[in-house]
Amino acid sequence: MHRRGRLARLLLVAGFGLLLAAWVGSNAPGFGPDEPANFVKEVGAGTGQWSGTPGRLAHPAFGAQPGAPERIDWINRNSRVFRLPAGLDPGRAGFPCNLFRNWLSVSCLDRPHPRPPATRALSYVGTYEPYVYAVPGAAMAHTDTALGALYTGRAVTAALVAGLLAVAVAAAWSGPAGPLSVAGVLLAASPMVLFMGSVLGTNGIEIAACTALFALVLRMGRATGPPRWAWPAVGVVGALLALSRPTGPAWVLLAPLVGLVLAQRRAGRWRSADRWRSADRWRSATRWRRAWPVLWLGLAAGGVVATALWERAVQPHPGIRRALVVEGLHRLPHDADAWVRQWVGVFGWASLPMPTYAYRIWWLAVVVLALVALATGPWRARLGFVAVLVGAAVVAVGLDVVVLRQTRFPVYGRYLLPLAVLLPLAAGEIVTRQAARLPGAVRRLIQVAVPLAVAAVHLVGLWANARRYAVGTGGPVWFLGRSQWNPPGGWSPWFALAAAGTLCLVAFALTGLRATPATPGAQTAGGPDTGDLTAYPTETGDGHTSDDGYASDDGYASDDGYASDDGYASDDDYASDDGYASDDDYSTNDGYAGDDHRASRHEDAARRASGAEVAGTTGRTAPGKPTDPGRHRAFPTGDD
Repeated sequence: MHRRGRLARLLLVAGFGLLLAAWVGSNAPGFGPDEPANFVKEVGAGTGQWSGTPGRLAHPAFGAQPGAPERIDWINRNSRVFRLPAGLDPGRAGFPCNLFRNWLSVSCLDRPHPRPPATRALSYVGTYEPYVYAVPGAAMAHTDTALGALYTGRAVTAALVAGLLAVAVAAAWSGPAGPLSVAGVLLAASPMVLFMGSVLGTNGIEIAACTALFALVLRMGRATGPPRWAWPAVGVVGALLALSRPTGPAWVLLAPLVGLVLAQRRAGRWRSADRWRSADRWRSATRWRRAWPVLWLGLAAGGVVATALWERAVQPHPGIRRALVVEGLHRLPHDADAWVRQWVGVFGWASLPMPTYAYRIWWLAVVVLALVALATGPWRARLGFVAVLVGAAVVAVGLDVVVLRQTRFPVYGRYLLPLAVLLPLAAGEIVTRQAARLPGAVRRLIQVAVPLAVAAVHLVGLWANARRYAVGTGGPVWFLGRSQWNPPGGWSPWFALAAAGTLCLVAFALTGLRATPATPGAQTAGGPDTGDLTAYPTETGDGHTSDDGYASDDGYASDDGYASDDGYASDDDYASDDGYASDDDYSTNDGYAGDDHRASRHEDAARRASGAEVAGTTGRTAPGKPTDPGRHRAFPTGDD
């Protein structure tokens, strides 16, 4: 079971990584949103030029559009000039070309260009936070050509995004629910997320970090509590998210609210004072358990503070004009229609859509997952889900009309995509917690159909994007052999990566066929289903259920299914709330409790099932609940 779960997670993470690699190489240079400006900013930040020097656009071209003067003024306020090493001038390299002319190929990129000397270039994202820009920029600065620097920066960005998606998969995964548990992550990682994660800029990193952070806080809201690694992950991901873009701190502050609204109730646990070796040791362990989350939350808070200080010192901010607020509210239906498509995938500079059926397939899967969550979740979860969606919509509209619309630029869906991922993630978490109560047909439908639909839409998006650059949107659908522009190495290696990534997602879907769901009332591994909200419930030594079917010695299993993080039972038989087992000197190497006053948990379960009394225990007050002979408990246990 555990090996199959590891294989499934490995296939999913590998699929995301391979698809990201395909996007890195197959997308034409300069055709990520604002990619030339991000190129200059990243090289500048990577060479220590964090703020640059003020500059102005030499030839702004916004024509007579409404608000054109305000747009030019806003761009000039954000523009900075950076020094570029020899050979690393994207403007002299000629990319992008034929921008917004989707009916044409980008064969113009193949024109020869002389190697430029060291120069200075302007970036209209120059005032943005440089912290995350510097990571790919440091690698780009060590290349010799603009094309090499661009692909290097893309590869570094894609590696960061792949790591963040791996964190999201690990956070969402539940052993009992199996492949069902990551349906929300699959639908959150749309083609647009991978596209943005494969081009220069920090927007893709922001979206992936938001996906990982929301998945983490939802995991921490499960009844079993967070695993040991969750707090370090929250700290690192939260800091990266806060440092990525001006809106990053808002998402970091929003995440714990989401977790609280959707958190499951946990039964209180009292620990007996006489189980600890000494009062000093108990106080020391308690202080450490309390300091552990604070340590990592401090890291995320440091990222929020660093971005806030930069925003105050460097970044300009638009004023709030009531007329633009009203205009934004009037345009909201039109904008929302565009966002719905852009959240799934509109590539290039928000100018290259996919076929219509691709959007319908994706949103059908999202809606089905949301309806299953509403149909199966308890009332508290349903209300929390609705509250999260309403709150996200309010934040999105406020960000649109009060902040972004004030610059007179259109509000692109990618700016709000960190919020949009909440819909599939929250729905997927509720379904995961109710996995044991789902009918087998519904469970298999989600486990198999969702990954297959995701794989198909990703492949369609990659092909549509590649076709536009190879032959234009008016060219042949099957363009291989007739391409007017080819990426480095030709199309074959990149489509091979895309095919391999798609096959990984298909293989992941096939693992869902082999998963055997537990149904309420059915006999499961360790006892009857108690009807717990978690999937695959298993009866433990004192009648409590563990999260993934592995009984702990006293019934309180840690999140990974063992009483302690390393698989050894604790001396006082109680796993700690934060994923650390309490001290034990009597555990054996095979993971069974070594307490000489009670039998192993497996023997105990077998004897209870046959009605026999467990040897070596006395003074039982209830089945499966031992008390120490001759002792009075100082505090009640969680079962009282």
